[in-house]
Amino acid sequence: MDDMTPTLARFLLAGSRFAPLLLVKAASPLAWVPLYVRLTLLLIASLFAVGIVVPVQAGIPGLDQPVALLVVLLGEFVFGFGLALAVILPAAAVGFSARVIDVQSGVSAMTILNPSNPSAEAMAGTAMQWVVTLIFFALGFHLLLLNGFYASMKLVPLGAAGMSVTPTLFLSLLGRQFLLGLSVSAPVILGLFAVDAAVAFVSRSMPQANIYFLALPLKVAAAFLLLAIVLKFAPQWIGRMFGDAFTTLGLDARP
Repeated sequence: MDDMTPTLARFLLAGSRFAPLLLVKAASPLAWVPLYVRLTLLLIASLFAVGIVVPVQAGIPGLDQPVALLVVLLGEFVFGFGLALAVILPAAAVGFSARVIDVQSGVSAMTILNPSNPSAEAMAGTAMQWVVTLIFFALGFHLLLLNGFYASMKLVPLGAAGMSVTPTLFLSLLGRQFLLGLSVSAPVILGLFAVDAAVAFVSRSMPQANIYFLALPLKVAAAFLLLAIVLKFAPQWIGRMFGDAFTTLGLDARP
């Protein structure tokens, strides 16, 4: 049993570093996957890290030092959450700009039931989140993400991790990501603004007409038409967002 204690401690530390990516829904590209599947992936990733990737090292607190072990587990979780920002920020940036489209087009009144998390979600925002997830896997960023996590375990050994992102780096990355995210939805937002301007001109010319009920179907149709056009170029834009986040956080390394 004593021989298994260091291995078990390393397994817990590896799982703590992977936990923000696989268990925190805001961070996981697999947020729509059932919890038991994500737990299984977490166990597999941790076992692979302990058995193959991470070399045996001394100085890791054992189960007989619960306070010290808890402290390093928390440090690993914080470190893993910093690396998971490579997925969180691009998805949040695109989701935020897509929800602007929801409000501007009027489809925010319509919602979609999310079966993985029983709640109602906006239509355009949900569609763009699915697009981000599909592009994330289609461009192979999931493999790059796993490689980066495993490489981090060699560069920053288990038990020695802490804050992986400085406030300056975080704010710089946050600003760039939301600017790039806004550029994905900017054509739709500007197109809907032009529709609003045209509707305002018509309402001034025909004040007796009920412009709201006349303009709402037009705005919804324009939103989906412009969104369909924008999605043609989405892989390049969203791929650039993920590439910027991965490079900034050092996840383009190889184990």
